[in-house]
Amino acid sequence: MVNFKAKILVFISLLMVFSPVIAGRSSHLYDVDMLVVDESAAARWGAFKRGLDEVFIRISGDSIVMDKLKPPAPTAYVKQYSYAPVEEPTTNELGELLSHQIKVQYNAGAMETYLLDNGFPVWGDHRPDVVVWLVVRDGSNEYVLKDSDQSLIKTAADEALVRRGIPGEWPKYDSKDKKILSVADIRGGFKDPITSASKRYSRGPALTGSIIWNGSQWQSSWNLLMKSETRHWSLVDADYNRLINKAIDQAADAMGVVFALNVNLKNENLATIQLDIQAVNSIDRYNRVETYLTSLRAVNSARPIRIDSNTAVFEVSLRSEKADFLNAIKNDDEFIEVEKPKLERSNLEQATVEPLNIGDVKRAVEQSESKSEAKVGLNVETQLSANQQAVIPMYYYKLVN
Repeated sequence: MVNFKAKILVFISLLMVFSPVIAGRSSHLYDVDMLVVDESAAARWGAFKRGLDEVFIRISGDSIVMDKLKPPAPTAYVKQYSYAPVEEPTTNELGELLSHQIKVQYNAGAMETYLLDNGFPVWGDHRPDVVVWLVVRDGSNEYVLKDSDQSLIKTAADEALVRRGIPGEWPKYDSKDKKILSVADIRGGFKDPITSASKRYSRGPALTGSIIWNGSQWQSSWNLLMKSETRHWSLVDADYNRLINKAIDQAADAMGVVFALNVNLKNENLATIQLDIQAVNSIDRYNRVETYLTSLRAVNSARPIRIDSNTAVFEVSLRSEKADFLNAIKNDDEFIEVEKPKLERSNLEQATVEPLNIGDVKRAVEQSESKSEAKVGLNVETQLSANQQAVIPMYYYKLVN
């Protein structure tokens, strides 16, 4: 009895939550470390400009955004900066000694606002992990780069991923992976085995590459596998570092098309939808769903309107177009789209809902408790207004493990 009542009380508190968009940001998207010759104003201003360009590219998801955007004054967007010594200085293309490192943090809100005000979308801090499957053939040696490897090519890829703000995941490529995915599968970009092997690490996109040194230059082919589409491209370059950076730029640009969104800065709702999410069978999983939804820039608010032992239904108000939001979560790694249940659990699709009334919730709890003390969840439906005729579309998903 005690456990059941405790669960009921927790679910009541969950039902009454109205969740605003989380304001916290992933600071690394707006941080840039650069090598400079000294601490002079001229060197600092040049670093501010280069760093600003890098962050604009990172948060727009577009490698050529600075060719389209009128660049603002860099100093207006610098939040703070500091210097650090360089233990092993290198030289730049002019032969100048780069003996200092400057660390710059830019103003996230101001930069995002500038992009949106000028009609460009923003790719925020919610970014799915990308599994990187990279085959290298150097002479007679052919190998798949693993998470434990130390390699100049792998280092170049890691630095390029950081530059574009893409969280990368390298595989173990152990016996478990090899049973599912062969080197030929990676080189060919075959979707089924790549997707199957990638689930071990992430349910986000997978990037595959095949790099071959032919004696004079590097030849490469690449595939980016997302749920909505697959992109393929080939690159040739004598310099592996330049080739890797071009490849990561193309992958990041393709992801930017999906994940970068135009949102309403005035917090006005552009659309309202309902999400029926299955496999929400514990408080931890409920919290995971709520945290995910409220972390998305496109979401203005997300409030639960029904919870039972296995399902949570949320009404979501959007600051972006509905199609853009649905495409973004389709390519993310939290939900799997499922078919509409054959037996409707409620008629929530036929009308909009009014806010939950605490008296209604208490009565539903009393009825539920009197019927069964063994029931784990709480099935509380909001009272529908008879004079509300607008139809709110419902979409069905399952929370991944």
